[in-house]
Amino acid sequence: MMTPIFDQAMWNEIVEGYTFYDCAILREHGFCFVLLEDDTDDDIRPSTRFLVMGIDRPLDERFTYEESDVYGYTTVAASADPMGYVAVDTSSHVFAVDAFDMDEEDAIDEVLDMSTYGGRTGTISKVVRVAGQIYALGDYRRIYRRLGVDQWRDLRSENRGLPMPADVEEGDIYSDGLGFNDMSAFSATDMYAAGGHGDVWRFDGEKWRSCPIPTKANLQTVCCAGDGTVYITELNGCVWRGRGDHWTKIADAELAAGSHPVDSFWFNGRLYLGAQQGIFTLSADGKHVVPLQDVEDDAPNPTNGGRLDLSPDGRFLLTAGPYGACLHDGSGWRRLFSAFDFA
Repeated sequence: MMTPIFDQAMWNEIVEGYTFYDCAILREHGFCFVLLEDDTDDDIRPSTRFLVMGIDRPLDERFTYEESDVYGYTTVAASADPMGYVAVDTSSHVFAVDAFDMDEEDAIDEVLDMSTYGGRTGTISKVVRVAGQIYALGDYRRIYRRLGVDQWRDLRSENRGLPMPADVEEGDIYSDGLGFNDMSAFSATDMYAAGGHGDVWRFDGEKWRSCPIPTKANLQTVCCAGDGTVYITELNGCVWRGRGDHWTKIADAELAAGSHPVDSFWFNGRLYLGAQQGIFTLSADGKHVVPLQDVEDDAPNPTNGGRLDLSPDGRFLLTAGPYGACLHDGSGWRRLFSAFDFA
């Protein structure tokens, strides 16, 4: 039987009063979680807590955490080189963890110009690790690559930015249909970004090219899968599969709010779709999106599973639901912890 990760005192000190919003994994025993404060007055932004744990360490050395009230809708990614975690919120505030420190850094809009339509400062939808590097994905097809502490680079400055329609570029037309919610890659010279209203692009190592996917739906996730194809999900959960210029809608869905896919990973020969509450996958015939519990008997329930992250070595899949977390090691799921153990 696995030794509990928390005891009651540590749970009360670190987690009580918070729910889990996002997660990242560096190794089998090393994770980072973004927690949000519960029961906050609607006029006050909830506190965000960044929790890093090494569960193979003694209990009194296992956890490190920091808290701030400046973050909103924060996502986190694991960096393998250098090892650590990078979290970014929609307003481009940055929190980073490495072997020596965990602290706030300069916001991306303080490091470089993030102005978009009409001079407005752009927003960040997600931070991701792609082909070994950390990227922050923005509206209006902006992508920012992390170079190091307090250092980011707009891909446009490397002549690797994405083109914009002339009327949008000139500030004549506002559009919420351009920009990215997710990015994935087979390699550094074969990357895909998706978002907006059917806005899909491929990077071939030199430039980005538009992929003519036949939908104007709101796109949420993209996954370059181990079967050699790319999977893209719509807001309602419908799944497209293809590559380059060829795309086919393979699975229909009508998922409710809270179950909309926000993460997607290929692991153990299966496509996993993560939401804020619950994990989904394709049915046995590949034509429908179903709860993971329909096809995996040991799958986490929606309280302990949802957001997903794959370890840099591809060996472990971490998930966090509002009240706990689970880990898949390639042979099956095991529950790491749950709030219901400490009720």
